[in-house]
Amino acid sequence: MPHPSGHLRTLFLTVFATLSLGGLAKADGPPFDLPVDCPDNTCDIVHYVDHDPGPEIRDYACGTTTYDGHRGTDFSVPDEATMLEGISVRSVADGTVVALREGVEDIDSGRLAKNSLDGIECGNGVLIDHSDGWQSQYCHLRRGSIAVKKGDRVTRGQMIAEIGMSGQATFPHLHFNLRKDGQLVDPFSGSAMGSSDRSQCSTDQAVLWSSSARAQLTYHDITLYGHGFSMARPNASDIKRGYGKETELPRTSPGLYFWAYLIGANNGDVIRLSLQTPTGKGGHRDFVIDQPNDQGPRAKWFYINMDRPGAAWPSGNYTGEVIFTRPGKQPRTIGQTDLTIR
Repeated sequence: MPHPSGHLRTLFLTVFATLSLGGLAKADGPPFDLPVDCPDNTCDIVHYVDHDPGPEIRDYACGTTTYDGHRGTDFSVPDEATMLEGISVRSVADGTVVALREGVEDIDSGRLAKNSLDGIECGNGVLIDHSDGWQSQYCHLRRGSIAVKKGDRVTRGQMIAEIGMSGQATFPHLHFNLRKDGQLVDPFSGSAMGSSDRSQCSTDQAVLWSSSARAQLTYHDITLYGHGFSMARPNASDIKRGYGKETELPRTSPGLYFWAYLIGANNGDVIRLSLQTPTGKGGHRDFVIDQPNDQGPRAKWFYINMDRPGAAWPSGNYTGEVIFTRPGKQPRTIGQTDLTIR
């Protein structure tokens, strides 16, 4: 998408500077509710709108939870198994369905031939008009889940589909776009894509979200997409399908692997995986990220493993831990998993 002209940038800054949240609060426009209904906090925002006009990346909080040219907000679910349970996508406000697409297969696009998704990158999608120039778009919906048709009137919070993996998607998620008069708007900053600068950065921004939506939003500078134990070496495809999340294994398991899949890793970040046995033995391994910020979604997976000590594993509880360190910040634990062997 071309970057907004100076005139459009001025227009957007003027609109959001002069209208209070109270003035924006009307049924057919902002503030908007969340487009996902995720029980037990099963969803994470893994990518925000990219506001950097050049090859670098910058989300609304001046973080790097985005990738170069990303045009929307991505709400992910942990794996395909969760997707198949059915995670609702809901209209963010009252409106009218003005366009939709159905019938695109849910499949990891990384396994498809190049250019096979030209023109259908959004996959199964719905476009809703909320009047006053506001429109919302919902992409990568699950095939067969769309519950509305063109011309339908929808209400705020109404289920319109389920999260899927259709179109240009490598994991199950909803790609959500918000537009005002045809220009893409970040619902967090309230500004057009590429029009905000570093002086406006704050993790507290949620300009166009409703109060109920804000209560559910937390900014994360890194996303632990998944982590768990398995008896064999995992791979990215299995992880995204939901395999390798054992809570109990037999003593005769041939191997023991603890893995973690992260989205949003930056140059210099350190990911430490540690594994502790019930006998007090264990260890850790550090993974240092060496990847420029403009090189795609920056999804990475890691694992550590132990060989079985003799004919059987010691019975008891095993613990895996994921510790994340970003340069200049203190290490913090972002994930922990327990496993029982008996």
